[in-house]
Amino acid sequence: MQYDFINISMFFLIYGFSGFLLETVFRSIVEKKTIISKGFLTNFFCPLYGICGIVIVLIFTLSEITFNSRLSSLIIATIGSMTAVTALEYVTGRVLDSAFHHKMWDYSHLPFNLHSYICLDFSLLWGIIAIITACMVHPLIEITVFAIPETYKLVFLYFAFSVLIINASYNVRRMYRWDLIRL
Repeated sequence: MQYDFINISMFFLIYGFSGFLLETVFRSIVEKKTIISKGFLTNFFCPLYGICGIVIVLIFTLSEITFNSRLSSLIIATIGSMTAVTALEYVTGRVLDSAFHHKMWDYSHLPFNLHSYICLDFSLLWGIIAIITACMVHPLIEITVFAIPETYKLVFLYFAFSVLIINASYNVRRMYRWDLIRL
């Protein structure tokens, strides 16, 4: 399936918000108390999850087009998704830590970690999430997004991205104590 910019943007927002919710639930269960995950630039949204969701869908779609065997396609797409998402997680962790001195996650306590930004456990978990996303979740999201009229999608995208930009700029100002401009 070919997606236009508007639909990819909708998927980005859906997966960014869904990833935030999934992480919040996961951390609350693991830590046995209610945890609201805090993002770096935005609240209630994680851009990395939005990008990863799109990457997973594109890898699975490309794999289905390229390989004749459904099993081969599934295995290659899963490994490709695990590799791509783990690489994105590593690069994002390094950039946040190096450029902004902000460490969002730390896997140093887990075995087989690389500089505490990625680890084998979560890479394997990304593989499971990729299969669930591509085979079960995305088809439902795709049907829902395609059912929304283009005008409504545009209004929603303008509103959502405006909120994200305002929220991100506020958080950056607060983080670096840039009080030159008061809103």
